[in-house]
Amino acid sequence: MSEYVYPSISTLLMKIFHPYGLLAVLFFFAASPTLVCADEHGDKAHEHLEEAIESGKKGSAQGVRIHTEEAKKELIEQNKEHPYTTLQKPIYGEHEKAEHDREIFEEMDLAIEEAKEEHTEEAVEAIERASVHLEEKEKSR
Repeated sequence: MSEYVYPSISTLLMKIFHPYGLLAVLFFFAASPTLVCADEHGDKAHEHLEEAIESGKKGSAQGVRIHTEEAKKELIEQNKEHPYTTLQKPIYGEHEKAEHDREIFEEMDLAIEEAKEEHTEEAVEAIERASVHLEEKEKSR
């Protein structure tokens, strides 16, 4: 009858944290804060768009402009921290995030211009469209 010999802790750790396993663990922990920050920027952008809509409904074109510009900054930071690749030859529907992102920025730019010209209703409509594209971007692959 032979007795089972329990491996030492160092042997277990070496098996668990094989050089490639250790790299995978390090990559996971290094990438996690970036993903969380990207989500935070998206949430903050969404909040700013909601505040811009509320400001517009109250008749404050300046509030619309300020909150839309803040949302734009948050989305730029999100894209810096969690970039996606774009195709050389864009094919419609092939890269949904990029398409929605482009629409978001176009609508936000339009909203900012309308707010500068004191066209609050048009600015709010553009922000609402941008908000829909932001939600679609978050849902897309």
